Amino acid sequence: MISLFHQKTALTIFFIGLAIQSFSQQKTKTFIYDEEEAVPRTHSLDITNIFIDVAFEPKIGLVKGKVTHTFLAIQEGIDSIFFDAPGITIKEAMLDGKALKFTTDSEGVSVFTNAALALDKTYNITFVYEATPRLGLYFIGWNDKANLSRKQIWTQGQAYDNRYWVPLFDKQNDKATTEVKVKFDAAYKVLSNGTKIEEKDLKDGTKSWHYRMTKPHSAYLIMLGIGKYDIKTVKSKGGVAIDLWHYPEYPERVQPTYIYSAEMMDWFEQELMVKYPWGKYAQIPVQDFTYGAMENTSATLFGDFYLVDEGGYLDKAYLYVNAHELTHQWFGDLITERTEKHHWLHENFATYYGNLFTGSVRGMDYYEWSRKTSIDQALEASKKDLLPIAHSKAGTVRHYPKGAVMLDMLRYVAGDVEFRRTMKYFLEKHAYQNVDSDDLLLAFHEKTGLSLDWFWEQWIYRGGEPKYEVNFRETNDSKGNRASEFVITQVHETNELIKLFKMPIIFEVHYKDGTVASRKETIEEYRQVVTIANESKKEIDFVLFDPNMKVMKSVTFYKPLEMLIAQAQRATNMLDRYDALVALRSYPLAQKQDALIAIYNKEKFFATKGEIIAQLSNTSEEKNLELIRLALKDADVDVRKAAITNTKKIDERLLADFEKLLTDKSYAIVELVLDMLCVQNPAKANEYLEQTKNIVGIRGSNVRIKWLEIQAQRDRATYAPQLANYAGISYEFFTRVGAMNALKKINYVDDVVVQHIFDCALNANIKLSTDGIACIKYFSGQLAYKKMIDAYYQSQTWLPWQKKLLAKAGL
Repeated sequence: MISLFHQKTALTIFFIGLAIQSFSQQKTKTFIYDEEEAVPRTHSLDITNIFIDVAFEPKIGLVKGKVTHTFLAIQEGIDSIFFDAPGITIKEAMLDGKALKFTTDSEGVSVFTNAALALDKTYNITFVYEATPRLGLYFIGWNDKANLSRKQIWTQGQAYDNRYWVPLFDKQNDKATTEVKVKFDAAYKVLSNGTKIEEKDLKDGTKSWHYRMTKPHSAYLIMLGIGKYDIKTVKSKGGVAIDLWHYPEYPERVQPTYIYSAEMMDWFEQELMVKYPWGKYAQIPVQDFTYGAMENTSATLFGDFYLVDEGGYLDKAYLYVNAHELTHQWFGDLITERTEKHHWLHENFATYYGNLFTGSVRGMDYYEWSRKTSIDQALEASKKDLLPIAHSKAGTVRHYPKGAVMLDMLRYVAGDVEFRRTMKYFLEKHAYQNVDSDDLLLAFHEKTGLSLDWFWEQWIYRGGEPKYEVNFRETNDSKGNRASEFVITQVHETNELIKLFKMPIIFEVHYKDGTVASRKETIEEYRQVVTIANESKKEIDFVLFDPNMKVMKSVTFYKPLEMLIAQAQRATNMLDRYDALVALRSYPLAQKQDALIAIYNKEKFFATKGEIIAQLSNTSEEKNLELIRLALKDADVDVRKAAITNTKKIDERLLADFEKLLTDKSYAIVELVLDMLCVQNPAKANEYLEQTKNIVGIRGSNVRIKWLEIQAQRDRATYAPQLANYAGISYEFFTRVGAMNALKKINYVDDVVVQHIFDCALNANIKLSTDGIACIKYFSGQLAYKKMIDAYYQSQTWLPWQKKLLAKAGL
């Protein structure tokens, strides 16, 4: 007998046991948790407008400003408000014109109202302030005593750096209209977001510029660009005015830099089926910009290393970057991530459409090649970690190239029409709002009826990529029926984070009579067999698993030599031909040489031609040398570069061909060839140096730096000090980085070099700072130079932030 108490206890244990057993039988899903940025920042206000009124004292790096935030209280009982303002000195704080109590700390300013704010009532908070920012707003060239540098002021707000020069709610999950008013020297021009509603001369030799945005955007997209510029305005067929800012002394750079800008605007409006949402559009180059470009609303700012002439266009064109940033005017500015977890909604799209537009004007093989290189990067990134695309720490590869390929696959899975209709619906439904990953998933379902949860789960919310092992054979059954059989095995490691993948994949059998048999199957099991009937018993030429590489993956698929050559010769898609050429690397030259030469003479794309060049270079046979000779004269600059970079030693029979390249339009080629010729044919070095002495180059003065590096190895006393000057503050950061690297190669340090590399190490440009720190560490490894560096360090007074940076160099 059990007492009542014991009966209840027993029943309770019984039901708990049932619950545990039931729970243990439930299916679960595991994803990597995004600890830091999964949740939007809480805010008690809805800021509806931000009015910024600023002036500058650039020689001392001072911002003098006044900002007014118009807002509604959206939580009850609010009597204190915090604004991001690290390092900013607040002079006054006012609520609707009346003084407010405020306190500041290292992160910002808190204001205290006399009474709780009324819900949904409009208020204005105004701050009068001063700032000397090292982030967010940059004073370029104002401390150059030689007066050689450009003098500019520009901003970079992403991720959250505008807070360093203006008090803000500096997170993307609150949008507002903005106005920016600037007072500055009348000899300069000023650009900001939106429409310029006033430009007025003032009596003291300054001007006032006033810009206004009538549609809301996030605070990190507020921008300023100030400098000496000319402006060329073009108009798209759709009527959008595009202001192309450029340096007055380089009018010849406008066309190569901004090529297709008007056509690009029309292409995007047609592709997205959504009009450009911001009225006017402007683009402005600036010196010492750390990144490639920034998609500030209506006003893209980009590094002036992209402001190129015809030769520079061949080496590093702005074309793709231009398209990438224009995409952001829709994906990033019109619709904006709710948190960093959903950053792919910006950069995946900008990379995808940037590549797609580039392919539309340069040829679709360029687009397909971008997919191939992106897949390679994604696979490499997965060797380090398996973070998904939808994660704040996903990293550059997943936010940019991998995500672009993912969108290409999404279009492949959903269908072209369905993809474009959904993008239009998504942009229009969420215009001027914040979005997350599920909003796009829901848009597909609402607009097309497609349920793509499985795609989101494996490609967006999980990391990794499938790895397939493919085997092929011909079969005959008892009745003599012939068929082609593909056996596909998913051989990647599976666990709670990485599962088997599900994707539609095409299989093709190409016959020697030119016909093709094709089948599309969804591959989702560990092992599957796909059979294609060969009723006519045709002779097979080659076979393809996933032609044109539509699915992101790695593949092991052995094919015999004859099949690889046939694929390289006759496959329709460039990527399939390239794939076959890469597989031929392991075969002896004698077995493939004639075929490769024949294929080269038919190929048009630089990557396939470059792969053949790599396999045939550095042999002395005349027919191979003739191919290299053709490559050195190829109209495609990348083919010429492939011929140069794959040459270990210049054959005497090719010397004249290499020497002609000293007058190539490509500055990168001139730099490469000058170095090769002076090393491998020193008897004529003086002639080569004389021929190139007036060529500067364009990205980082590349030819001039190389020229001085070579000369300094021959005459150290004369040329090493000249090279050292290029590491100084008078020059833009790519030139300074190039000069530091050259100084390391010639192992030269003097007092001027020491000062320059310290200045580089302390620069706000992270790339320049990193290289400056590395240069200090490199030379500190040599006792004589270490004494010079230590002496300079001890002779100066350093601020705490400077000491912290220099500690990275071991000081």
